[in-house]
Amino acid sequence: MTPALVSVWLHLLGVVTWMGGLMYQAHVLVPAARRDGAAPLAETLRRGRRVTWIAIALVALTGFYNVTWLGPLDQVLESGAALLLALKFMLVLAAVAVAGQRDFAQVPRLARAVAAGDDPQPALSAIAWMDRVVLLLAVVIIYLGLAVSRA
Repeated sequence: MTPALVSVWLHLLGVVTWMGGLMYQAHVLVPAARRDGAAPLAETLRRGRRVTWIAIALVALTGFYNVTWLGPLDQVLESGAALLLALKFMLVLAAVAVAGQRDFAQVPRLARAVAAGDDPQPALSAIAWMDRVVLLLAVVIIYLGLAVSRA
């Protein structure tokens, strides 16, 4: 097994963990919380945050390492991969920023609303919106990753 293969495998494992968890939260947990109450969701999101951010760190670190395997810089620039890679990097930064806002601002807002007996719907709506934005960005990022690997 080569280091490049291990790095790609870890990169994909991180992406699947991050996006799979987000997909489950967005399409199963948040709708259930709207129907049955937000208290269990607030605790689940708080506990899942560690796994999410470990996956994000794994994706970022292996992504940077994987770039080193693309070849000489002049070849990468000629193939057009550099532009795709720059776009992918910017979208990853945007996805991480939205995920950070969700996990470190909206999830605590939800927990405070639940603890105070306030209406959790504004926080739930913000979380659902941010989940969808990150998932949409992920679709484009995955496409760009495939395009870079084929360039």
